[in-house]
Amino acid sequence: MDIKNVLLIMRKEAAESLKNRWFILYTGCFSALALLVLLIATSGTNIAGFTGYGRTAASLINLVLLFVPLIALITGGISIASERENGTLSYLLSHPVTKSEVFFGKYLGLLIVIWFSISIGFGIAGVGVALRGGGGDVTNYLITALLSALLAASLLGVGFMVSAFSTKASKAIGICVFLWLFFIVLGDLGIMGTTVVLDLGIRQVLILALLNPGEVFKIASVLVLSPRFEILGPVGVYAVRTFGREGIFYLLFSIMALWTLVPLLLAYTVFSRLRKEEL
Repeated sequence: MDIKNVLLIMRKEAAESLKNRWFILYTGCFSALALLVLLIATSGTNIAGFTGYGRTAASLINLVLLFVPLIALITGGISIASERENGTLSYLLSHPVTKSEVFFGKYLGLLIVIWFSISIGFGIAGVGVALRGGGGDVTNYLITALLSALLAASLLGVGFMVSAFSTKASKAIGICVFLWLFFIVLGDLGIMGTTVVLDLGIRQVLILALLNPGEVFKIASVLVLSPRFEILGPVGVYAVRTFGREGIFYLLFSIMALWTLVPLLLAYTVFSRLRKEEL
């Protein structure tokens, strides 16, 4: 695999995405809502003991869970399927580049663009906190932004996996929207419903939560921002007592890393085995 070719395709993918009106709309909406969250968070009283950067980061968690997984899943879902459908993928591979160079170049290009959008939102909110004289630990604020970037990387990998299995962009988008609903919208409700129906214990509930990248991000972010792990309820207390505060954070970080690597490697395996007539 030639790194120069990977970087060339990465720049091409990033440049095309930056010109895409949907990306511009998404970035604008995310940034505007981040600014709104900042104004709300810094105008009220303390939220669960958070102040300044911590209060703003806590308010941004739900915004991240709403926007980042949706754009990452759909962007990844159409990345390969749309080019297979319109024939540009086979044209690209007719050049002196390998499938691995195309695959990883496209992934990195799209990931950088999504990270750029996340950085703008967190940057606007962070600068706003500083200008309004907010206090708190800026390090935890930056860690929350890093966890958001890792969430984007993991779900972009899931989107690529869907795209590698799909021959039509519309099918890939439909599956990705369903996954977004499953991971984010129905995540808490699914865990609660399963717990009630199967009468699960705290350990089993924790395992269910760790199987959802959105829940992993939420738990990790709350642990970073709040010294009071009781805010996560009985499951949070059990997790911290079992693994320790640092131990559970590293466990959550490792799970998010696995959510990035496993789907991405599976997607590459499928993509690399596509025959010429299937491209």
